[in-house]
Amino acid sequence: MNDSGFTEKKRHPYGVFGLAAVNIGYFLFLAAVRAEGDTSVMIEWGALYMNAGEYVGGWYRLLTSMFMHFDIYHLGSNLLMLMAVGDVLEQRLGTLRVLVVYFAGGLAGNVATVFWCRFLKKSVVSAGASGAVFALVGILCFMVLERRGKIPEIRRERVLFMIFIMLYSGMANAEINMAAHIGGILCGLLCGFLVP
Repeated sequence: MNDSGFTEKKRHPYGVFGLAAVNIGYFLFLAAVRAEGDTSVMIEWGALYMNAGEYVGGWYRLLTSMFMHFDIYHLGSNLLMLMAVGDVLEQRLGTLRVLVVYFAGGLAGNVATVFWCRFLKKSVVSAGASGAVFALVGILCFMVLERRGKIPEIRRERVLFMIFIMLYSGMANAEINMAAHIGGILCGLLCGFLVP
């Protein structure tokens, strides 16, 4: 409620809805061109590609790959987290800040992937919104730790447990790009210091 006693109307998270729509739209397009399970087609349409530690393709892949997903389960898990975390954040930070953190986290996750694969001379085809989503989790974690009491519906233990589960599931699955996850969450924590 506001100071006058009237209940404030909850804003719709249009930024989060827009991000979800782009991810779904790109997934449907990739399904139409039969990219599922075919890494060569994923590369053709913008997935991040590292070959023995060397970056292959244009730098636009740092952006396009954050909206691509390998299958419906990959898409669903990222969208579920995006909607759950993004809604809370957009109510408090506004649409523009959420979009900035999302894109910054996606780029940070992909750049971390490039450096990690270059260091290990790994070959990998990477795609997904997890770096961007982890950035949103990271800034939410910062807000809960720094401003506890201002987000009464989100407890500190809940956010820390969510981060632990996400990181643990990544370590337990060799196909998950942990560099993107870690790069994204560190970017989100940094954004917590930078975003007013």
